Amino acid sequence: MVVLSAAINLTLDNLPLCIVTFPLLATVLIALFNRREIWRNLVAVSFSGIVFYLCVQLFLNVLEAPVVLTWPQYLGVGFEFKVDLFGALFALFASLVWFMAALFSWTYMSHEHRRTRYYAFLMLTLTGCLGVFLTGELFSLFFFFEMMSLTSYVLVVHAETKEAMAAGRNYLYLSIFGGLSLLAGILLLQYATGTTAITPQGEMLAGAGSTRFFITAFLMIGFGIKAGMVPLHIWLPKAHPVAPSPASALLSGIMIKTGAYGIIRVVNLIITPAAAEHGHWHFSENAGYVMIWFAVVTMFSAAVMALFQSNIKRILAYSSISQMGYILMGVGCAAYLGYEGAIAFGGFTYHILNHAFFKAGLFMMAGAIYARTHELELSRLGGLARSAPVTTVAFLVSAAGIAGFPGFNGYISKTLLHHAIVEAFQHHHLFSLRLAEIIFTLTGALTVCYIFKLFTGIFTGSRPAHLTSIPREPFLEKAVFGAIAAAVLYLGLAPQAVLKKAIAPAANSFTYDSYKINYLLKQHFLNTADLVGVLIPIALGLTLLYVLKRRKLFQKVSFPAWLSIDRAVYAPLSRSSLALFTAAGGGLEQGIDGSYLRIPAAFGAVCRGMGLFEGDLIDRAGRRLNKAVVQVREKIYALWMALINAVFGNLALLLRRGFKTLFQVDYRPRGSKLFQVVNISNLDFDLLLIVMILVIILGLIFLFGH
Repeated sequence: MVVLSAAINLTLDNLPLCIVTFPLLATVLIALFNRREIWRNLVAVSFSGIVFYLCVQLFLNVLEAPVVLTWPQYLGVGFEFKVDLFGALFALFASLVWFMAALFSWTYMSHEHRRTRYYAFLMLTLTGCLGVFLTGELFSLFFFFEMMSLTSYVLVVHAETKEAMAAGRNYLYLSIFGGLSLLAGILLLQYATGTTAITPQGEMLAGAGSTRFFITAFLMIGFGIKAGMVPLHIWLPKAHPVAPSPASALLSGIMIKTGAYGIIRVVNLIITPAAAEHGHWHFSENAGYVMIWFAVVTMFSAAVMALFQSNIKRILAYSSISQMGYILMGVGCAAYLGYEGAIAFGGFTYHILNHAFFKAGLFMMAGAIYARTHELELSRLGGLARSAPVTTVAFLVSAAGIAGFPGFNGYISKTLLHHAIVEAFQHHHLFSLRLAEIIFTLTGALTVCYIFKLFTGIFTGSRPAHLTSIPREPFLEKAVFGAIAAAVLYLGLAPQAVLKKAIAPAANSFTYDSYKINYLLKQHFLNTADLVGVLIPIALGLTLLYVLKRRKLFQKVSFPAWLSIDRAVYAPLSRSSLALFTAAGGGLEQGIDGSYLRIPAAFGAVCRGMGLFEGDLIDRAGRRLNKAVVQVREKIYALWMALINAVFGNLALLLRRGFKTLFQVDYRPRGSKLFQVVNISNLDFDLLLIVMILVIILGLIFLFGH
């Protein structure tokens, strides 16, 4: 009993480490249960549920005091978990949505290939995602951020089609670029302030001069790519349609929130002063203004693109970008308002919660529709309401949430965000912020239009002739979709409880005036002004939907290729960069080669001009020196190439012989079944080895780290 009690106390004291370690342990078990499908699925679902339970316990503990877990530094770099209420809140809803997605995967993935690989990387990605929310300094965050990016790549390319591989390459390249940008910002921050702690550093950055601009820019690019911020969003519309629907739900509902989380920590915490009375708010205010306009462009342009798409998952992908614009606008308003930005903090935090549920739900429902019809084009769908009643109701509830109908969750967060942009305008009465408010309203109308275009296109009207028999909804789907609809309704009907128990306490982790936090708690949402403010975009959106459908403009309007940022900007930029580096390399090589001839001649000319030598002694010496240098260079080059050919030629021969032997043994009709599993040509076995090493390392840290 004493040992058990001590183990329980150790677990409670090390909850963050347990949370990121359990999915790794689940990955090992999933690999071991490769051929036992029920046990493998049960491991994924049960461990996701355990992680959610641990996140609940962590949130309850952090309500009392922050949880801090650190280890000694090596080479100046430490590993630290430091969980405040804001990070605990993110981990809580992320783990809940992940648990729902794991449940949904049980039915959705039953007819997919490579299911063991899918579940293994689903759990590895969970470790990376939750680690981002639980760390207390940027190097630790960077480790988990990159782990999440690399492991989620496998989920994007799961289908292994040409389209999936192209989308995966795009996602991987941008993730690597974002990771390098993030690392550059972290190193510059360490150089400028001597710390990478996620704490207010506005005073120290004020003395860093122009370096703070580069720090902010690098960090914003690194996190902005993952958040899908325009113009860094190009991976998202390509990755969502090809990934399995549960993975798309997590990409949109949770993983892009890691980018938003990083931006929030940078703009609303790291570059801000530690107290309201300090006079270093000017820099964060300017950063907030810039962020507002990046967000406005993101929300509006993505909504326009979503309006004229015909693929369900592509519509939802652009919708995710647009909704991230809402969140980032709140982030910008909070930074622009400084220590008076609590209302904006409440708006973007509430919208992050809302978006996690209704968008993850919409992607899973789209996956359920595809699983039963094998169709994603709206033109080939319709009339599915009777065949899938639970999906229809849950989809309608989620659509009402994202559209901002009163009584649903989106109404609360959009009302708070509208208050925030109005308050930002009143801060300095800039006309540009009044224009931002107008675009905010127009984007709301476009959101209503495209989301109900989606709903009516799938569930209403007559059913196409090729959709004769639709399979019934499985019980797990009904349970998951019902839970999502319940969450949307609860967040819309009980805003005071959410603000009081979660969002307002989380605001205390930032530098906000206590009066403004109390003002946030006193908001009453069912008043005439707020209702009129949301009913205007709803009326505009439904009118626009009627006009576009009546005149069949959805089928007639298409965007020209030059409007694609990928084709118009990134592709030419990559080609020109390649040409530039090639030209620079060629010029450097020619310069080095030419120096063998020019330097002796120039030396001889200088010597003759100074009268140091007579005749052609210098010319002859220069030619001999040049000849000797060229001969030495050629011999070194020949020896180097011979060494490379010898090493890699023999290595290639050895590898060919080794793999030929392995494959002969592995696929021999009477070969050893054990050898077929335990050999280095088995990728599942390699994955198992890697994860076991990670588990051992984290286990040693867990036992001996203090």
